[in-house]
Amino acid sequence: MTTNIWIEKGWGDSVENATFDDIKSAIEETIRMDEEHGAFWVGHMENEFVLEVHKNLDLFFVYGENQDEQIQTKLDNWEDVKHFFKLYFDNEFEKLKTEIELRTFTYKKLTNG
Repeated sequence: MTTNIWIEKGWGDSVENATFDDIKSAIEETIRMDEEHGAFWVGHMENEFVLEVHKNLDLFFVYGENQDEQIQTKLDNWEDVKHFFKLYFDNEFEKLKTEIELRTFTYKKLTNG
């Protein structure tokens, strides 16, 4: 199955044509990883959206024409992480962005490319 989604892990591993099972594995590995390397992110070959999560449950969504916008929130648990990655895998990018923006403790950052 081709998903056009890739995963990059903070400890150097990567997965092409990632499935949601690969996300579950990445979560388990991240939980066991040290703080410095405990993160992973996913991207889509055709869409300019990146979703990144850290061991401390910080979630980042990068978007914009040149990936020049970013929102960040703090999640409550790993089930929340799975929820947001499920939205990503379902190509529900606007819903994902909206749900993050509606959370408490969400921050938006614009970068000048």
